Amino acid sequence: MFAAIAFVVSFATEDKVIENVLNEESGYLLQRYQDGLNLTSRLANVVVFSPDRAMPYEYQELLADASPTEREVTDKKQQHWHIKTLVLPDGRYAYIFLNATTWLALPSLKNEITILLLALMTSSILIAFAFAYALTRKITSPLVHLSELLSTQPQKITTSKMLERDDEIGLLARTFHRTLSSLQSALDRESDFTRDVGHELRTPIAVIKNFLTLQRRRTLQPAELAELERQIEYVGNCVQSLMALARAEEVEKESFLLRAVLEETLMSTLSPKQLEAFEFQIEVPYELKITAHKELSIVLIRNLLNNAVNYARSPKLKIEATKEYWRFSNHAKLLPDAPLSRHSKGYASKGIGQGLYLVDRIAKAQNWDCDCILADNTFTVTLYWSN
Repeated sequence: MFAAIAFVVSFATEDKVIENVLNEESGYLLQRYQDGLNLTSRLANVVVFSPDRAMPYEYQELLADASPTEREVTDKKQQHWHIKTLVLPDGRYAYIFLNATTWLALPSLKNEITILLLALMTSSILIAFAFAYALTRKITSPLVHLSELLSTQPQKITTSKMLERDDEIGLLARTFHRTLSSLQSALDRESDFTRDVGHELRTPIAVIKNFLTLQRRRTLQPAELAELERQIEYVGNCVQSLMALARAEEVEKESFLLRAVLEETLMSTLSPKQLEAFEFQIEVPYELKITAHKELSIVLIRNLLNNAVNYARSPKLKIEATKEYWRFSNHAKLLPDAPLSRHSKGYASKGIGQGLYLVDRIAKAQNWDCDCILADNTFTVTLYWSN
């Protein structure tokens, strides 16, 4: 477009220059006519035909071929003519023919200009392609890297520097990261729920099966029926609580006396033989009330009781509570590196490493802080109430 505009401006400039020359020459010839002199041009390439001078046929052809408005024509010899009609004072006409062939610069430079424009156009296209390729590579290379990262090592997107970018690539990476994190969290909760169910329901289901086996031999006693109903009720409540925990739902809280729930769970979880063999030191005020999800709290207590009964170095468990915290303490020798993490278990444990991990998740679901330490051969789990 710029080249076309340049050509148009160049042709217009040439025509304007020739027109100015013709106008100036017309004024000069008109002055000579008024002075009674012959209409003779000062320019060698200008031919003037006065009314008294006969016009040769070839000039008549030029005059006939010329447009009435532009008055420009090219003859058979490819000579370019500009024609102007001069109106004389007596009303007659004179004709001025200007041979502008030698004055036209553009035709003589046409080949050079064409070559130059082609060279510039080619260079511009190559430069444009180079910039476009570089820009495309800059835009697509992070996308390709992100695609490869998601398809081969999606876990590394968490530490990828693309998350820190302020452009659309960074926004896309952060969106993928949030989506993958959400999916991974859902998969983890599903896996945890499966392990929680296996961990929590193994004992009550075994008790229920024993009662059903006993029922085939004789009629169950009222105390046995009450225990069977309690175990069945616990299974239902436990499944419902674990499902709420797995779905990351907001658990419903209620106020209850901690000591009463603690003693009831202690009696229903442990057998008479375990209760007789173990020493329980309970320092929980009878009037102490907490606001929490009761069924999840029972699951938490059962896990901590079973953990102490099965793995404590001595048959002693201390349970204490105040308005600020709730603490379980028993003797132990070794502690896993991360006791509250998934699949973490003690060296002598034959379980699946789910108990303390479940305790920590229940605490977090109720906005409690859970602390687990081993000091002076005493293993302590402390739960700090939320304010």
